Amino acid sequence: MNQSRAYFAPRRLGHANLFVGNYERAFEFYNDVVGFNEVYRQPDNMASFVSNGNTYHDLGLTDVRSRYAAPNQAPDIWHLAFEVETEDDLVRGYRQSIDDGLQYSFTADHDAAHSVYLHDPEGNMVEVYADVVRDWWTVRHGIIIKEKPEWVPGVTNVPSKERNYPIDPAIKVVDQAVFHAKKITNVAIVTKDFAAMFRFYRDRVGLKPIVGTEDSPYALLNGTAGHGDFALFRPQPGLKPGMHHVGFQVWDEADLERSLALLPAKGIKVERDVRHAARRCVSIRDPDGLLLQFHVDRDWTPATIATMDVETALYAI
Repeated sequence: MNQSRAYFAPRRLGHANLFVGNYERAFEFYNDVVGFNEVYRQPDNMASFVSNGNTYHDLGLTDVRSRYAAPNQAPDIWHLAFEVETEDDLVRGYRQSIDDGLQYSFTADHDAAHSVYLHDPEGNMVEVYADVVRDWWTVRHGIIIKEKPEWVPGVTNVPSKERNYPIDPAIKVVDQAVFHAKKITNVAIVTKDFAAMFRFYRDRVGLKPIVGTEDSPYALLNGTAGHGDFALFRPQPGLKPGMHHVGFQVWDEADLERSLALLPAKGIKVERDVRHAARRCVSIRDPDGLLLQFHVDRDWTPATIATMDVETALYAI
């Protein structure tokens, strides 16, 4: 790469989109167990988008039979998305990287946001986006069936310098749900080539390492307003490369204990219960076997996080 700084400066992990075995069944689980509301649905794409007010969607649940899925697509991550400050920042980073000879898969206009898409060194799709509508719910709600208009960064429109992302949004609670997820906070990936992935997310996407280096057994990278947005792990026996888990913040430890007490009645097994000085975490699997982490931060500082051994970190960051 021919640049002295990263092309983007993401604020945070904005959302993750998952391929699921059945999007209607997935929505029922993510509503009843995880505690998210459906913001909008795209029946033509076989997808449900859920959030509690944190952003226009924390998760996209896209059916493996969707037109966007590859043949014989298995449940897995589709893409992870990082939010930047403004559309102007997004377009400047995009244009600079294009000038440096880098390529993108496509760009998109999502009504509430403008996005650019690229693949990391191991083929995972990454979205970098900026909110372009402050009141996102006015354009993203209910049933949406429409073709997306073409958006060419810096050509279709003059990029906005407004900060349109939600600031202190009112978070809704699905009272009857097992967990009371506030928002998505993190994704963890098991790598094939740890150093290459570390450099990509640091140098091209623009995340900042807060724990670990490209020589460490694991690393945690952050956006400017994030909360430990993205974790990378070296290959390990018994772990296939790719997404390890998606993480969600809940309200407090009492709320987490309430959730644990409700799991047996739902027939849901706790995969891992981590009690570390940095974070308390509980992990379960969704109907497709995807691992979900629910956490409450304790002393969530780099120095305390770095005391985790690899096995603990794998389920806690």
